[in-house]
Parts: sequence; structure tokens; C-alpha cells
Amino acid sequence: MSITATLASSAISIEAGIGLGVGGVLVAILLITLLSSKELISSSKLNSPKVRKAMNLAIVPLLAVFTLNVAYVVAF
Repeated sequence: MSITATLASSAISIEAGIGLGVGGVLVAILLITLLSSKELISSSKLNSPKVRKAMNLAIVPLLAVFTLNVAYVVAF
């Protein structure tokens, strides 16, 4: 077996091991943390357009991944 095939099979097995369980939980926890931080920052003195934009840039991709993850779990 070549080195490339070994690395590819190792990468696939690691990805399958992490899968939706651990990855989904991490995404959910991070999303909840960022959403609550955004809410707390919006009511403090640190509220500014730059901070809101930075928070949105972090939240939107996670929200998309979370939505796709939920859709996948419901579908299968």
C-alpha cells in the first residue's frame, strides 16, 4: 500500500469517527456561545458596528453548518 493510500484511508477513518456526533455538538456549543456573547455585547458599551459585523461573520457560517447538520440528521 502506498503512503498516499494509507494517509487517505487514515483521513477518511478519522473523519468518519468524528462525524456528526462530536462535530455537531461542537458547532452547537460554539453557536450558542457566540449568540449569547452577541446578545451581551449588544447591551454593553462595547456595542459598535464593527463588533456586530465581526460577530455576524462568525455566526452566519456556523448557523449554516448547524442547519445542514440538523437537516442531515432528520433526513437519515
